[in-house]
Amino acid sequence: MSPSKEFLRGWTSAGLGVPQSPVRVSRGRKRIVRRSVRTTAVAVALLGGAVLAHAGWSFLHNDGAFGVRQIHVVGLVNHPPQVLRDALSGLVGRNLFALKPEELSQRFSAFPWVKGFLCRKHLPDTLIVEVVERQELCDLATDKGPVAIDGRDMAWAAQPGSPCAFRLAAGVDPADPRVQEAVAQLLQMDLQGEVASLVPSPVPGSLALTCSGGWTLVVSPEDIQDQWRRFQASRAWANTYAPDQKTMDLRWTGKVVLLPTPAAQDAEPEKPAAEGGKANG
Repeated sequence: MSPSKEFLRGWTSAGLGVPQSPVRVSRGRKRIVRRSVRTTAVAVALLGGAVLAHAGWSFLHNDGAFGVRQIHVVGLVNHPPQVLRDALSGLVGRNLFALKPEELSQRFSAFPWVKGFLCRKHLPDTLIVEVVERQELCDLATDKGPVAIDGRDMAWAAQPGSPCAFRLAAGVDPADPRVQEAVAQLLQMDLQGEVASLVPSPVPGSLALTCSGGWTLVVSPEDIQDQWRRFQASRAWANTYAPDQKTMDLRWTGKVVLLPTPAAQDAEPEKPAAEGGKANG
C-alpha cells in the first residue's frame, strides 16, 4: 500500500527530506523575526543608555555647570576659619564632583592642629568643610614664639600672648614625643612654679629641667614623678654638703648623682657623669 497524500511531519523531521506543515513553517519564521526585533530593540536601548550616561557624566564634570563658587569652613573653636579658607581658595572654579578628599588633606597638611575634616558638597556650587581641631595640652614659650602641643607628637604656633606653662630652650624640639611626655607629667604634678624650663641635657637620651633655687635636674622622661621625689628627699643634704653643686642626675634608680658645675667641668678633664659627681644612696 502507498499513501495518497503527504503525511504531516513534526519539526524533528526537518532536514531529512520529509515534507513539513506550512503552518509550522510560518510560525517558526515569525518566532525568528520576533527574536530579531527584540535583540535589535535591546541593543538600541543599551546604546541609547550608554550615550545618555556619557552625556550625563560629561555634564556633571563640567566645571562651568558645577564649578566651586563658595567654600564654607565650620567647626573651628580655637583658630580663625579664614586661614583654612585661604588655603582652599585655589579650589574655586574646580568641578564639585571631581574634588577628592586627598586634595584637601594635602592643603591642610600645613596646619598640624587640624585633626580631621569632613566634606559636604551642596549643589550646584558650594563646598562645606567641617573641621575637627586637635585638643591642646598647653602652650610652651620658645625663642620663635609660643608653641602649642597636644601631648603626643604634634606642635604648632600658638596665638600671640598665650600663657605658657614652661619654656623650651634652643635645641629642644617641641614635637619630640619624649619632650611632650615630660611636659604632660610636669603638668600633672602641678610643677609650673617649680620647673621653669626644659633645656638640652648633657647626657644623651635624657632631658634637663631648670628649677627654682638654681637647680638643673637631668631626668629620664619616662617617670619624672619618682625622680622628683628623690630630688626633694636629697635636696637638703646637697644644700648642706655640696652647696656649690646645683646639677643633679636623677636617672639612677634608688640614688641621685651630683654633677660638677659647668665651670668645674671646663677646668677638669672630661669624666663620665657617675664618676664626676657625688652619689647619695
